[in-house]
Amino acid sequence: MALDKVLKFGGAALADGPGVERCAQLVLRYGGERPVVVVSAHHGVTDLLDTIARSAADGILEGDRVRIRHRTILRQLGLDPELLDRHFTELFSLLAGIKTRGRIEPRERDLVLSFGERMSARVVAQTLRKLGALATPVDAFDLGLLSDSNHGAARPLPESRARVRRAIGEVPGIPVVTGFLAQDRNGNLTTLGRNGSDLTAALMAEAIGAGELQLWKAVGGIMTADPKIEPEARVVENLGFAEAAEFAFHGAQVLYGAALAPAQRANVTVRLLDVNDPEAAGTILATTTRGGGLVGIAVRRRVVRIALEIAVPEERAERTVELFQAFARHGLEPGPIASAAEQLSVYVSETAAISALLSDFGARARSTSELALVALIGRGNGFDDGLAARALALCAAEAIEVVDAFVGTRATSQVLVVAATDAERTVRALHAGLFRQVALR
Repeated sequence: MALDKVLKFGGAALADGPGVERCAQLVLRYGGERPVVVVSAHHGVTDLLDTIARSAADGILEGDRVRIRHRTILRQLGLDPELLDRHFTELFSLLAGIKTRGRIEPRERDLVLSFGERMSARVVAQTLRKLGALATPVDAFDLGLLSDSNHGAARPLPESRARVRRAIGEVPGIPVVTGFLAQDRNGNLTTLGRNGSDLTAALMAEAIGAGELQLWKAVGGIMTADPKIEPEARVVENLGFAEAAEFAFHGAQVLYGAALAPAQRANVTVRLLDVNDPEAAGTILATTTRGGGLVGIAVRRRVVRIALEIAVPEERAERTVELFQAFARHGLEPGPIASAAEQLSVYVSETAAISALLSDFGARARSTSELALVALIGRGNGFDDGLAARALALCAAEAIEVVDAFVGTRATSQVLVVAATDAERTVRALHAGLFRQVALR
């Protein structure tokens, strides 16, 4: 029986027993004859595991917090309370070792975090069995998902594809696969970074040549704006991969940008669907879309501008290389870039690594914090040339100061930089002024 669909469920969808059962029923209803299921840890568990790992390094053992959380979910589902005991034993032993040494290495942290997905996969598979389906929990690294050794943000290796394709076909029934996890060539467990389960699902879809990848979320799909900011935001039902990548790049949390590449390479149709409203259209991502124009607004909060002084024009190339080498060294992803006669400015999301980067340059670099990027996402050639002017006028009408603007520089987005305190007001003003007449199908 061919594997043709991949269904991924995030932590919010798997938050408790009723959520797990709802997801299992969706697998049976929308997964076809034999889907592949990819799961995240239950909501909040990854953060909890990170906390108890740090506590162990400080001499405090808090593993029971994880056991209580999972035992509660097992009880809600009417499953064997001892289902995860082997994992609890392994986790507690690992935490005890961290406590003894008084520190936690990146490799150990990845191993601690892995228990969230590993236990979630066992819970979901057992729930499917209770509903009458043959399902088998499987760790992605046991399927041959290989990565580099960059613990905490590992990158999958190309040779994984053939290995996964061979191994997954041998799994009995419905494979319930751990998201977020891989293994390096030395056999060490790695993690793919936050929201890495979307990437796992896309890699599984690519490996098996799936016709469809379903990403089941606790929201209705990609929307014209963050609904927590703009209550009138609505779902964008059809979107190209390029525009979806822009949403992810500019801070939209509903989609992990790295997951798009495998799906696009394999020409897999991606559907973002709502676990609470499965009959809703959701968002369909495809290689090409019809029409053009404005499709949405994304906002990236807590942004810092790093400005590097360029003493003389002849130094520009050298200073540019120096700055971006520092970005790579400290694991920072650059955002929009502005170049002036005496400085090079780069916008980047606020992280602890910025202080270390600034120390590399001393007085030659300075930072400005408390900024936000508000991006207007559009469809290629249909992106109206007058859009930026209308956006600036709307901001002026609301007395919102635009600190910087990147307009006409990207085919699929126009970006305004505003004070962080003005971010939500900017989104609401632009949505109200630009989406009154927009059709999104």
